[in-house]
Amino acid sequence: MSLNEINIKRHVQGLERSLMGTYHYIKDRYDEFRELCRVFNPERGYSSTAAREIKERYKEINAKFAEARALQQLLRTKYKGYVQLDPQKQRELEELYFMYKKDYRYFELNQTEWEQKSFGGKELPQRILSHLQDIYRGRPSFPSLILCFQGDPSELETIKRRLKLGKRDICEEKEREVWFLLAGIKPLQDSILLRKLHRALFQGVNGGVKGVVLKITKGEDVTEETLRGILRILAEVKEGEIKIL
Repeated sequence: MSLNEINIKRHVQGLERSLMGTYHYIKDRYDEFRELCRVFNPERGYSSTAAREIKERYKEINAKFAEARALQQLLRTKYKGYVQLDPQKQRELEELYFMYKKDYRYFELNQTEWEQKSFGGKELPQRILSHLQDIYRGRPSFPSLILCFQGDPSELETIKRRLKLGKRDICEEKEREVWFLLAGIKPLQDSILLRKLHRALFQGVNGGVKGVVLKITKGEDVTEETLRGILRILAEVKEGEIKIL
């Protein structure tokens, strides 16, 4: 056997070990993932932390599946003369893929049902939508911000006092919620914008409020569904934090 063939066999063995390691990683985490999805029940109280963890784990597992399939493809094609893949392990990997997918779908259905109950009939800030149409009329592109804060009413009042509105800006209040449209805002990097907002609005606030900021350039990009999306994301934001979209 030539030195080149020896090196190839060693490389193939390394790929096989990586494939088996990925397989065991996926398999060993299935029971815990399934339990997380099954116990997620918004009827007993919605947990944004649990929802976020399930989504992050599913994203991670999907990346592992992609890694395993790439390794399988490489071994089947480029190195097919050096290795024989275990067909049973391949079947098990595909079965695990559909098992994960089924459990995640169960979680998604529960979350969607909760979102429809929580946000489907929720009154949206119609003045914000109407004002958007006005300020974008004749302006194909115009940088603006939509901000939504939720939390303790007294803390929201503090934020309202601190956020000085310009002549094209607007504020609209809902129950334990306040919306702002800031028109013609100079675009900033997310990290800089976040730092400025925390310093200007949240300094001294006791953590009983949270917010989401949507950066827009076209008014037509904002619909009622866009605002519902803001509320869905806001449900997962921790108190005392602001998320930039």
